[in-house]
Amino acid sequence: MEPETDDVCIRQAAEAAFLDALAAGNTVQQAAKIAGVGRRTVYNWRRTNPAFADKWYALDPKYRPPNDLEAEAVRRAVHGVRKPVYRGGEIVGHTTDYSDSMLMFLLKAHFPEKYDSKQTGKNQDGSGAPDFEGCIEGARDALLRKFTEATTPQRAG
Repeated sequence: MEPETDDVCIRQAAEAAFLDALAAGNTVQQAAKIAGVGRRTVYNWRRTNPAFADKWYALDPKYRPPNDLEAEAVRRAVHGVRKPVYRGGEIVGHTTDYSDSMLMFLLKAHFPEKYDSKQTGKNQDGSGAPDFEGCIEGARDALLRKFTEATTPQRAG
């Protein structure tokens, strides 16, 4: 086999292993590791290989950005934004900034049952019960603080 043919065969095997692992319920990162490649590599394949992207989207449609706006959100959260670094008014390099808040919005949109406590109605301990005890405790502490301030003599200053 020619070296180029070997590379193509290796890549096709890795793509197939990744898609099989993704179909088995693994996350993108886990599936990439199983396939023996990096997470960014599979995203690059998806961006540059429409056939691979279609197979990926067929397995999990939530990864298909439905419009340009969401595609931009994914780009900022996952791929980052390249920004110049200046020193003395000169560009000395570049850095990639990622948007953690954009990533959280995407997680809430795609996995509300896991990341959106407002939608699930769960309180911080993960139960579905309203957190009345926490509300009562907070109100009691605030009221006690106000009573203490009102009854404590003020110092002349």
